[in-house]
Amino acid sequence: MTADRLRQIHNVTDNYFFWQGLRWIPLGAAMLGYAVMRSAHVGSHTAVREWIGLLMFGVAIWLSTSVLGQYYARQFGRVQGDPSRHEVRTSVKWLIVYPAIIVAMIVDAAFVPPIVVSGLAFALAIEAYRESTGGGRAHYIVASFGLVVFSILPLFDVVPAGKPSLTPLIGIVGLIYIVGGVLDHRALVRVLAPIREEKHVASV
Repeated sequence: MTADRLRQIHNVTDNYFFWQGLRWIPLGAAMLGYAVMRSAHVGSHTAVREWIGLLMFGVAIWLSTSVLGQYYARQFGRVQGDPSRHEVRTSVKWLIVYPAIIVAMIVDAAFVPPIVVSGLAFALAIEAYRESTGGGRAHYIVASFGLVVFSILPLFDVVPAGKPSLTPLIGIVGLIYIVGGVLDHRALVRVLAPIREEKHVASV
């Protein structure tokens, strides 16, 4: 086993939960469905759309945690994590990243800046997520770059600024969840696949 493969296995097992990509697909589908529903004005009242959206997210969380969690436990086993190894990441996530996204969305909705501030916040969050969960996975670099591009589209009158930009942004992030989840799962399978033993030919 090469040093590079050992490093990859360590990065994956040390961040095992975050490489279980199929878990993100239901959440991404719920976000994408919610964005489409809002864009198409499904439901005669806002309250109806919100209740449908809440139901979709509830089902997505159940699929992600229960159904797919059991699938990964059966297929790849369980990894006992050490929370003390990731205290900084957890603190940054709850104290900086999530509040920054919420503040950015409030700024977009209330002050209508010339760019989509929430898109930049999500781009930085995705790159921070990639770096803090084992690195690699270039698809997240592409996703972050795409969000930066989306964020400046209001400057060219391609996307409306302010609150109307949040609906397509939610859909884009949902799509990133789906595509990223599929690619993360493939990476997990590739890294943790059994190593084929080489056949040794005995000399005569």
